[in-house]
Amino acid sequence: MTPLSWILVCSVVGFLLLATEVFVPGLILGMLGLLSLIIAAGIAYTAYGAMTGSLVLAGLGLVTIIGFIAWMIIFPSTPIGRRIMLRSNLDPGEGNKRAPAADVIGRQGIALTPLRPAGTALIEGRRMDVVAENAFITKDSPIVVVLQEGLRIVVRETSLPQHPVNTPRDRKGGIQSKSAQEG
Repeated sequence: MTPLSWILVCSVVGFLLLATEVFVPGLILGMLGLLSLIIAAGIAYTAYGAMTGSLVLAGLGLVTIIGFIAWMIIFPSTPIGRRIMLRSNLDPGEGNKRAPAADVIGRQGIALTPLRPAGTALIEGRRMDVVAENAFITKDSPIVVVLQEGLRIVVRETSLPQHPVNTPRDRKGGIQSKSAQEG
């Protein structure tokens, strides 16, 4: 094969490997494609001199940039592109997990799933992601919220009735102990 044939083969293989990198992520195919393009430019430098080598290198760079821009314009409208890419934009704040009510400490509920240690609970009619304080809690067990740190809600199993009536609460919303109630 002539040096020109090797330049063309390495260039085509390099561009195909770069295009394949989109569908098979991992950077290996992309790096092999880039290496193939560098080899094509290297063959041009050694076989035809500095002027031709520089023209081949500039041409490969230009074709790569134009190909990338064309790919970004055309790909989203292809059947595969429509399946892979996001169709609509999210407004700021949309899609963020809604924070639970600020005063859930001391509130009671029921475990909807086993908490080992994380799971879902129904607390005052709202489904919430919760974490068990220190032990496995079985499904349908009564629970009480003992701590809240941002979106993290920590619960413990309780034997109290599900909806206590007139339970005194401290300033932070927690249920007061008997000694605090008396004093």
